[in-house]
Order: sequence, then structure tokens, then C-alpha cells
Amino acid sequence: MTSSCERDSKNINAFVSKLGAIVGEVLARVRFRRKVFAVASAVALVSAAAACSSPAAPPQTAPSAPENPTPSQVAATTASTPSPSTSPKASSSPVKKNANYKKFDRKDFVNPLGGQNRWYPLVPGTQTLRDGSINRGSRKLTHKLRVTVTDVTKVVNGVTTVAVLDQDIDAGQVGEASLDYLAQDKFGNVWYMGSYTEIYEGGQFVNAVDAWLTPKRGSRPGVWMMADPQEGMKYVEAHNSRETIRAEVAKVDDRKCVPFKCFKALQVLEDGHEFKYFGPGVGHIATEPNYSGGEQEKEVLVNVVKLTPKGLAEMSKEALRLDKHARKESKIFAKSDRAKRP
Repeated sequence: MTSSCERDSKNINAFVSKLGAIVGEVLARVRFRRKVFAVASAVALVSAAAACSSPAAPPQTAPSAPENPTPSQVAATTASTPSPSTSPKASSSPVKKNANYKKFDRKDFVNPLGGQNRWYPLVPGTQTLRDGSINRGSRKLTHKLRVTVTDVTKVVNGVTTVAVLDQDIDAGQVGEASLDYLAQDKFGNVWYMGSYTEIYEGGQFVNAVDAWLTPKRGSRPGVWMMADPQEGMKYVEAHNSRETIRAEVAKVDDRKCVPFKCFKALQVLEDGHEFKYFGPGVGHIATEPNYSGGEQEKEVLVNVVKLTPKGLAEMSKEALRLDKHARKESKIFAKSDRAKRP
């Protein structure tokens, strides 16, 4: 009599044979990063078939993401970890409706974690690395910007936000670190609810240069990213006692190539002097000045990493430390809710 395991093995083997033909066609036309995903899927199925006749092997830990990985290392890392498109308790297909930044309603907000917004997905463990440059006199200074979506949450103005950690790295050391507190509504809009920034020299804290939380000192929520941006759309990204940041959608699905890859990107003009580009499924991929002369600050995406659980824990720990220090250094943050991990 044929066992259920043997029947399952035959069915899986037949399916793998068909899948092999499909993968063979796909691999001829796709880039390396996608090849890894296709091959990994086939290997997973073969492993499942072999499991019936072989002793169970101990689970393997995904490789740690290197500090400054190359694009080929990204492919290897992301292939062994869950896809950024998945997130707990998040609606996969919200009814998209662009926000009115003048109308903030707490009842509209949901779990901030997830990839509902294609132009700025808030999937914990997603980390991007951009190379930056700026002109100072006759010198061109370079630095790196590492942005991590943590799993740290904080209630701001009655809404649960997720902390996005932004680290500016100069000569291998963090010279500036900030937390952006972002919320997500049920329509897929990402809202900007607050921010805190610290400056360091030689690895030592110097001072806090920016701190605001809605609704303290007249600060109001802004829209970080619309659910469905349309060309010509204007809105306010942030409004606090120091500044009002205005944005205008310049182009949608405009081809933009950066060292990491080419995208059909969203182009946003910020405060009239700076273009920011966003790639679907990734987020911020480039910054370019909308002026001649001056500092000519530029940024380009060079890598995207899906952190291992250990890597995410380390980045989230740093976010918690920064939030705790904000409550000590800033009067605005002093009585705010503590940030926390799941």
C-alpha cells in the first residue's frame, strides 16, 4: 500500500518538474536578484519532498546583513528571509484615498506596520543605504545614509506610530541620528507625526538639534506620502514651530536609475528646492537639488537589505535608546509615551 508521504512526494516531484520548466524560462529574462528568489522557491519544494525520507535537519539562521553589503550580498540575504511585502495585522489591499492634510481623524488610523503604501512601505527590518555628497567650498564631501524601518512603536497624539531610524554615517561613524515617527491610515497614506535628531562627534553626543511631536507647541500632522500620488498634487509634509515643509508631486512613474537599479519612480519637489525620488516597494531612492551652485546635496540608493531578526533587534534597540534619550534631552518629548517593541 502506498503511504500518504509517498503520494505527497510523487505529487511534489511532478509539480517541481513543471516548475523547473517555468523557472528555466523566467531565468533567461530576469535580473540576478529575481533569479535567487525563483531558485530558492524551487529548492524549498525539493527539500519538502526529501523531508519524507530524510531525518529533519536543524533550522538554519539567515546570514547577518553586512554593514555595507554589495548588491550581490543583498540578493543572498533577502532570499533567505521573508518578503518585505508581508506584515502582521496589515491590510494587503486598502481602498486608496489620498489624505487631506488639513483633516486629521484618529479613527482613520490602523497598525502602522506594513507595505500598504507602495511608495513608502513601513515593513520592519527593511533597511536602505544611500550614498550622499555635498559641496563645501572647493571640496566635495561624501557620507552614507542608513535608514531602517524598526518594529518600535510609540503613541503620538492618540495614534500608534512606527519609528524609522535614520543614521548619517561619516568616515565610519554615526555623525547624526534621527527618529521619524510615522503613522498609517486605513486608506494607505503615511503621516508624519514627529521627529527627533541628535548630533555626535567622535561617537559622543553633542546636542539635540530638532525635536517636535504633534500636537505640542502648535505642531500639526503632515502627510509623509500620499496613498495614490497624482502629478501636480500639493500638500504639507510637516508643520511645527520651526518650519512648514511643503511638497508637490512633479512626476509619477518617471524612469530613474540609481546604482542599485532602475525604477519607475515618483518624483516629489520638496519646498521648491529639492527633488526626492521614491521607488515602488522600496521608498526613498535619490535626492537632487533644484538649483544651480551652492552645496548641491545629492543622494543615490546603493543597497536594500532585509535584516535578520538579530539585525532588526539591534536597530530597534538603538531606536529605543534614542527615544529614551529624547525624553531626557527635550522638553517636548519629556512627558510623551515611551516607545516599545512588540
